[in-house]
Amino acid sequence: MKSVALVTEYNPFHNGHLYHAEKSKSITDSEISIAIMSGNFVMRGEPAIYNKFTRTQMALHAVDLVVELPAHASLSAGSYFGDAAVRVANYLNVDHLAFGSESGDINAFLNLAEQMQKIEQTSAFAQKTKEGKSYPRILSELISDSHLLTEPNNTLGISYVNAIQKHGFNINPVTIKRHASKHHDSKIQHMHFASGTSIRQSLQLEDQDWQNVVPSQIKHLYHSNIVTTERTFNYLKYALLTQSPSSLQNIYTMTEGLEHRLKDLILQATSFESYMQLIKTKRYTYTHLQRVLMNVLLDYTYDDIPTQIDSVRILGMNQRGQKYLKYLKQQFPERNFVTQINKRNAMTFKNEIKSTNIYNLLSNDTANDFNTHVIF
Repeated sequence: MKSVALVTEYNPFHNGHLYHAEKSKSITDSEISIAIMSGNFVMRGEPAIYNKFTRTQMALHAVDLVVELPAHASLSAGSYFGDAAVRVANYLNVDHLAFGSESGDINAFLNLAEQMQKIEQTSAFAQKTKEGKSYPRILSELISDSHLLTEPNNTLGISYVNAIQKHGFNINPVTIKRHASKHHDSKIQHMHFASGTSIRQSLQLEDQDWQNVVPSQIKHLYHSNIVTTERTFNYLKYALLTQSPSSLQNIYTMTEGLEHRLKDLILQATSFESYMQLIKTKRYTYTHLQRVLMNVLLDYTYDDIPTQIDSVRILGMNQRGQKYLKYLKQQFPERNFVTQINKRNAMTFKNEIKSTNIYNLLSNDTANDFNTHVIF
């Protein structure tokens, strides 16, 4: 059964995602499409607008199987995010990994990935890492022709290709040129396609523009009880006030010295947005700071981060997905494909369980990892 993996967040699902899913299956001639989807918190360093169960229902409009990207990976920088997603894809024995990009030229990604691996072995790379520079910035300084790294989807695409090459996985990467809208567009400007950013803005403003750019069959899933970063503020403030700087040092993605800045300024803030304005500096990107704050909220420490993929959580499937899952279990009886969280496997998914429970504080949802069965 030929398969293609899509690394996704579906925050929320829209027509661009539908196009990507259909095109990915078509150009790879795959029978099965698999969404490796972020759970309740996403790479931007935010809670997802809807919980992972609702977004799984949306996803099954277009794909055959939905699995959860490990929660800590969803709140990681692009290189680790991509590496974790690729390792999940390999665990699922996929043939292809298809990603959207501003470029649309897979050869450019393959060539740049080779350059990156050579650069990572140089003393110049090591020195810039010691200086605390971000991975994308280091690459842009050391690679003369780094235009691919100036667009967000291209950057993620490079991380996937780089990870496939590094690990030597038998996965064929393919890319699909992003259609009509740009990643950071804040307003819906097209009659059929729009960015996730602009759709979230439309939902937050409670206008009706979003209805033009999502599949009509699943519009009923886009309800008005959306979750935003502002809902995290009081919980985040409590977490920062009750932890010491030494304990904050252990928070996953915390940069040395940042813990003092976070504690020193929290009492001056009156909202999440005002706090971000207080703590931002030229040294840290906005998304890095938000990811750090979500990791504080979730109390993810470096000790909580697994070193390998040894289980995969299945969130949803259709009949084709079920058939593929049965095939995986027959081919790889030693691998764990989990469709229901219970006491026996709860420790394996402790980060995901905690993420869901804290998300429910923000959303007032009641669906959790124990009472919600795989969506079929």
